[in-house]
Amino acid sequence: MTRRFILPLLLLLSLATLWGQSETPLTIADLASAPDTLSLAPAKLDSLFYAADSVAYNYSAEQIRLFGSSSVRYHNFDISSDSLMLDLKTEKAYSYGNTVMKDGDQILLGTTVAYDIDSQTGLLSRGVSRLENGYYSGQEIRKTGDDIYDVDNGSYTTCDHAEPDFWFSSKQLRIYRGDKIVGKPVIAYVNHFPVFYFPFMTLSIKRGRRAGFLVPEPGYNNVDGKTLRNIAWYYPYKSYADIILSLDLMEKTGWETRLTTDYIKRYLYSGSLDASYRKNIGQYETNYDWSLRARHHHELGEKSTFDVNLDFVSSKRIWEDSYNLDESLAQKVTSTVSYRKPLLSSYLNVGATYTEDLINDRISVSLPAVSFSAPTRPVYELFYNPTRSPNAWWSNLNYSYSFRMDHTGTSRNPDRGWADIFWNNEIDPADTTNTNYLTQHFAGIKHRLGLSYNWKFRGWLNFQNGLNYSESWFDRDRKGDNWVRGNDYGAYANANFNIYGIRNFRQGWLRSLRHIMTPSAGLNYSPDFSDNSRFYSFGGIGLNSSGKTASLSYGLNHKWQLKYGKDNKKTGDILTFNSRGSVNLMQKEKKLGLVSHTLNFSPGTFGLGNFRLPGSALNLKSLNLGYSSQFSFSQDPYELRDGKWKMNNQYFSHSISLSGTAPYTRYFSREKNKIFSPYEHSDSLRSGATQTSGSSSSENWKLTLSQDISGEKGIFEPSSSNLRLNASLKVTDNWYVTYGNYYNLKEKDLISQSVNLSRDLHCWKLEVSYSTRNEYWEYRIALFNTSLPDALRFQTRDSKNY
Repeated sequence: MTRRFILPLLLLLSLATLWGQSETPLTIADLASAPDTLSLAPAKLDSLFYAADSVAYNYSAEQIRLFGSSSVRYHNFDISSDSLMLDLKTEKAYSYGNTVMKDGDQILLGTTVAYDIDSQTGLLSRGVSRLENGYYSGQEIRKTGDDIYDVDNGSYTTCDHAEPDFWFSSKQLRIYRGDKIVGKPVIAYVNHFPVFYFPFMTLSIKRGRRAGFLVPEPGYNNVDGKTLRNIAWYYPYKSYADIILSLDLMEKTGWETRLTTDYIKRYLYSGSLDASYRKNIGQYETNYDWSLRARHHHELGEKSTFDVNLDFVSSKRIWEDSYNLDESLAQKVTSTVSYRKPLLSSYLNVGATYTEDLINDRISVSLPAVSFSAPTRPVYELFYNPTRSPNAWWSNLNYSYSFRMDHTGTSRNPDRGWADIFWNNEIDPADTTNTNYLTQHFAGIKHRLGLSYNWKFRGWLNFQNGLNYSESWFDRDRKGDNWVRGNDYGAYANANFNIYGIRNFRQGWLRSLRHIMTPSAGLNYSPDFSDNSRFYSFGGIGLNSSGKTASLSYGLNHKWQLKYGKDNKKTGDILTFNSRGSVNLMQKEKKLGLVSHTLNFSPGTFGLGNFRLPGSALNLKSLNLGYSSQFSFSQDPYELRDGKWKMNNQYFSHSISLSGTAPYTRYFSREKNKIFSPYEHSDSLRSGATQTSGSSSSENWKLTLSQDISGEKGIFEPSSSNLRLNASLKVTDNWYVTYGNYYNLKEKDLISQSVNLSRDLHCWKLEVSYSTRNEYWEYRIALFNTSLPDALRFQTRDSKNY
């Protein structure tokens, strides 16, 4: 403010003095809207505004004193206090007593303020403020820049309790609003007890994605020794990509560097990259290994897409001590490239696949692979396309067509090159019969045309009849002839119908029971194509090479469905029983094949209501019970004829789950920090979001037990039997436990188990996990702040291979 504004200010001051004698308190809005007939120029919105119950001014000292509910506003800065003094010469404002400062959206509370109006800097005694999701306070707070605050003897916490659980205390704090907090020295307190000392500490309070270093993970295990993992630098590229460059240091086994990135551009492309390079120091040798994983999806317009999935490793060694179970157990890696384009109401697919067997050092490729399958359509659409389907017998005559072109190859050559991957055929020099190939490739094209006629007799008997014709072209055959072709064809006729039965009940829980029975039968015929045995079969390219066949297939399906309860609730197929068999009409003896049966029982999940434990006040609510099971077996019809009902190849699996909720009582409720509540505007959207995010799950405990048994002679003489247990329990309002195991009942061997424990510490969270599998175990401990999980995180882990 300059001296040329003194006269208008004094005139406004005179009017303010008169207004101050009235019973209605003076407000900033009144000052801004009241007409000033003596003003030399119209009032500006960015001028200095003040209001008070009474005003005193000193012309000679050029000072204005405000008393009683006084406030001063300049731009987006506001001071409210019991009394204020404005020094027009020095352009400074002073407050006395309890003071509220508002600097934009930030609120500061204190006792005495000295503020420079021109530079918008100042100091606050015994101040406290809220910043992002944290609170800071100090003996003196100084604003030294637009977004810079210095705090003497200050403290910082993210706890929103009136009496915080933890805080950081420092003699000197500097706060960069929206960026970071820097302090030295720093002492961390938990419940008034000092637990850590840091000579210097930087704490990021940035929101959203920003570049910087991540918190590393120290650890130890018997193989690597002392470790320091995830020494990482993170860089966000605009709004499209996240890039992380990390380094792991192992005391005994070397180091590993990794580059990971995720990227996305909405409606156009998305993908990720994970590349690593490792120096592995062994007992007798040192190896350098690498791995590469990449994924890319691209929208090319007109519903065309292009996808790439790459997965390559130099050796399985790089994953041997991986914390990722899928990596440590991986035996194969597969890379694919695919292109998809709409064509004639269907899609044209072009792709390539590269698979490497890490155990047997063998590769297989499919390059290229082209396929197209036209959907089944009426034949009449080839000649004309009416607006509606005609009501004629020939309208049910349909056709289908599919096409596939493939080039495949396999190689066991340890010194393979590009020729072995793309075209080379090489006989294994160790094979004296010249029949086994070290590297072998095939190429071919297959066309398949189908013609079908579906119709319904008297509205209940369904018929499906059809012809299939296939023709394949090969680059060579087993006789050594090049560019050969062959074909096969066949015919089929199927029929089925449904029989319905319904039983209604007037009383009881069960209201209605419906039974659906579906008998079916089918005939298949194909002539003698034994000459096709000279052709290779690979990658979906092949022909029928069997002799003349004629078979009859039959089946019987049963379904049971329920209606229950007062509201007539419906279930799906609660019980199904399916039987299948076949008859070889060309075989002279024992024409009948095995009959297979499958029984499924899936009642779903049912509410059991509430249950109070006898002799206890514990009341379990919203109990839900779920169950499902499957039993399958096969029978020899000739044994059935002899009266032997032996069930072979039995398999049984079932799963049962029980879940519910339990009441939890907060015995020590803590008062929230509401010091800033009187000075904030209520936000209904924000409070609603908070209530939604804080709501608890519908179930806070669940137990699931599943078992699978298989045996050639029977499930009571099993060849394999496995048991899986998964349990989750919210022990208290803050403790949560999950447990899972996989147990081989046949060998009495615990294959794997894991337990996870988490503790909600209000503004912190503790997670402890432990898992074992085979001869490997690991544990992980993490303690992190829920408001700043990346900046305030302490974690360690360890593992061991026996």
